[in-house]
Amino acid sequence: MMKRLSRMPTNFASRLALLCGFGLASLFPLYAQQSTERAIDSAAPNISPDRAVFQTADQIADQTANQTAGQIAYQPADSDVPEAPTPQFSANPQSSSNSVVTATPLTFGERLRIYEHSFVEPEGVIGPALGAAVGQADNTPREWGQGASGYATRLASAYGRSVIARTVALGVATADREDSRFQPSNETGVWRRTKHAVVGTLVSRTPSGGQMPAISRFVGVYSAAFIANAWEPPSQDSSAKAWERGSTALASSIGWHVLEEFWPDIRHALHLRHEQ
Repeated sequence: MMKRLSRMPTNFASRLALLCGFGLASLFPLYAQQSTERAIDSAAPNISPDRAVFQTADQIADQTANQTAGQIAYQPADSDVPEAPTPQFSANPQSSSNSVVTATPLTFGERLRIYEHSFVEPEGVIGPALGAAVGQADNTPREWGQGASGYATRLASAYGRSVIARTVALGVATADREDSRFQPSNETGVWRRTKHAVVGTLVSRTPSGGQMPAISRFVGVYSAAFIANAWEPPSQDSSAKAWERGSTALASSIGWHVLEEFWPDIRHALHLRHEQ
């Protein structure tokens, strides 16, 4: 028993390291797509005038109406999912952070659209696949074996926990009116930005613009971890293993948010290296 407990921190650290590594690798296709889009944008000025497409007066009026603080607000044409509020710069010298987020109360319809959209985001799609891959590499649970069948079972389990966690979080957030969406900061410095990503995972916004613990996230991941005991094999269906699964899910969310916070810098560095 003591030997098994002594191995838990090592196993947890190795799984988290593998998860972060797979997460970085999975984002390289996104970088390639964005690099292609940049190349297309840079080639746009070379289009001949007779082929240029001019904006109509209505389009210009629409852009002017959407202009805020000198920037045009971007809204995806194929999605009406409300975006998380963007942190604004604070000039208060006594503030420990330069980011201030305004209050944006959400209706239940908006929460439902955010919930639906979460299943097609990288964390919702790639996360369960990476978790299953880590379990496959570690042969955990051992009862599920290896091969395609073993991976499919692990993937179904991971995706099931993800669905349960998000569904429970939706109900809790609707009840306590919190907004747990993460938005990258406008901070400078590695420590400040890492702190923003960690705090942004553990803390939610209130309708009045304040902060509160991310109760919906905590209840979601740990509820899913314990409910999963219903289908986990004997080696994984204990309370200790459920706490471990929930903590792993919470840590992976922190990892995703840290990566999301620094991804623009990583993408820029990779782009410069590609040009050299």
